[in-house]
Amino acid sequence: TYYKQKDKADELYMVGEVLSGASEVAPYYQGLPALFEFDFWYRLEWAINNNTGCYFVKDIMSYQQLYAANRSDYIEATKLSNHDEDRTASKLGKSVDKEKLAAAVLLTGPGEPYIYYGEELGFFGDKTEKGGDRNVREPMLWKPKAEDAERPTWISSTKNTDTGVGSVAVQAESAASLYNVYRKFMRLRNTYPALACGEATPHAVYNHTNAGAKSVAAWYRESAGEKLLVLHNFGAASVDVTLADDLKAAVGVQGSVLSATTEERTVVRMGAWSSVVFLL
Repeated sequence: TYYKQKDKADELYMVGEVLSGASEVAPYYQGLPALFEFDFWYRLEWAINNNTGCYFVKDIMSYQQLYAANRSDYIEATKLSNHDEDRTASKLGKSVDKEKLAAAVLLTGPGEPYIYYGEELGFFGDKTEKGGDRNVREPMLWKPKAEDAERPTWISSTKNTDTGVGSVAVQAESAASLYNVYRKFMRLRNTYPALACGEATPHAVYNHTNAGAKSVAAWYRESAGEKLLVLHNFGAASVDVTLADDLKAAVGVQGSVLSATTEERTVVRMGAWSSVVFLL
């Protein structure tokens, strides 16, 4: 209101941070349009490390109900880890496959996602180790060190190095890199409005009611007549997903995903920690 009173007509986007769970965060939506979504990451980390995706949709939908009760136009500022937490890669056991899945979930789920620098390269770091906060705030690796004139000198990288995670320049050249998974799903969000801002609804079969595929999380994203189906396998083994949906095309894939279609159904074989987005 104050901003508008100063004759400012452009958009103003405010995001707050409450380092707590959804029930404690929810009341702050009465004063702020957006808040960082810590429970999204807490549930995602648990789901990936426990090979269990079937509860994820139910959980994140329950958070949305809490927020909507306090503000109808709430914006979830979803994220993985941030500067106050252990790095995502450390929480996921430095498994690049799990990190790719986490990236795909973040960028296909509801909300307005934030990416803490270095997540897209697989930065790791544990605040409980010697060094504390410095462990999760090491310099960004834009180019190989010999070429990187912009790299900070006030702190040196002891964990995230060129010979370890690799710089942006190096990972950009590898189609299989974590960095390019982030880029792929960012492009997907920019291509399909339903994925960027559409309503999210759970799949009728592959959610918490289906104990036969505990590793699978599935939801729809829909906006202005455009509809997508999002599937993620949180498991360490492959799983077959049988769909009655009318699938037009797989528009986004990470990991191993194969499908076979008959007149009545499509069977999708999803490899460990894989993801696929179908256009309906």
